[in-house]
Amino acid sequence: MKKKTISGKKLFIYLILTAIFSVAVLSVAVVYFRIYTAEVSDDSYNRTFSRYYAMITDDYKSSFWQSVYGGALEEALEDGVFVELFGSNLTYNYSPEELMEMAISAHVDGILVSGNGREEMTELIGRAAEQGIPVVTMYSDNEDSDRCSFVGVNGYTIGSEYGKQAVRAREELLRLAEAAGDDAWTGRDKRVTSVAVLFDDSGFAYDQNVILSGIVDAMSKEMRNAEFEIRSVTVDSTNPFSVEESIHSVFMEEQVPDIFVCLSELDTTVVYQAVVDFNMVGKVKILGYYDSEKILDAISRNVVFSSLTVNAEELGKIGVNALVEYNEYGNTSQYVTADLVIIDRSNVAEYMKKVEEDEE
Repeated sequence: MKKKTISGKKLFIYLILTAIFSVAVLSVAVVYFRIYTAEVSDDSYNRTFSRYYAMITDDYKSSFWQSVYGGALEEALEDGVFVELFGSNLTYNYSPEELMEMAISAHVDGILVSGNGREEMTELIGRAAEQGIPVVTMYSDNEDSDRCSFVGVNGYTIGSEYGKQAVRAREELLRLAEAAGDDAWTGRDKRVTSVAVLFDDSGFAYDQNVILSGIVDAMSKEMRNAEFEIRSVTVDSTNPFSVEESIHSVFMEEQVPDIFVCLSELDTTVVYQAVVDFNMVGKVKILGYYDSEKILDAISRNVVFSSLTVNAEELGKIGVNALVEYNEYGNTSQYVTADLVIIDRSNVAEYMKKVEEDEE
């Protein structure tokens, strides 16, 4: 059977057509963006805005980034500025880098973007700066870029907090084992505490490794006379199903980790469900991320041990303030920290009450 081959000429034509299609899609998106901007400025709020900012994330649908956007928009409107959650009104799911290209082409007045450490994103931030568009990275950073400010929490600090929580979770596992007479935990051959830190595969390796260092150092300091092992587990973050598959494979192993450290809202909810499905409530401790209603409920039910969260609304407000300050004065603080909070059984009721009040 003969193999079909593509001639050089046909391949060249194919590449040209692909490039034309990409440019066309980009142009349509930019035109849509400009039309949408005009509509929002004139109709939705019946007012004109002095500046227009674009906010770009890798997952605008998550409750965390929705809260960040809510804080950013609230602060922006008070300053006579409008912030658009860029990409949320487009039918195609564009990557953060593609959305950056569109925002730069549309000549927005400023960009808020969740950094990812990727070289391509760093170059795009540099291109925006060259065109006079200030960029603020949020939560995760592109440290070597020309961004005017980074708003977030130091990765090592996040890791240290998770490490302290892991020590507390281990102590609770020991208490439960003693009550149940589990010699594997309490006897002479007490086993090593195993911790699995869930990393996603989206390119945040630098931040995640810094977080991991913080966890190791904190546990080493607090557990001088006890043994533990920490390993990272790469989660396929392509879609929710791939995340679920990656995490379920860990629960299928001969020895399931004693403690899971989750660095995202989705990972937390998937591990929580897996612990329930595999009948391991009380045998595995989950250190989660964020304060969604489902995670708060899991903490109150003692399925999730604790959850670390950044004040999302504050993060958005600080980001907008940094852009406004830069636009007005030509400079701003290069690094601004947001509050970091640990939610556990001792304070979860307060957060659940706040959720109920917000829904009323």
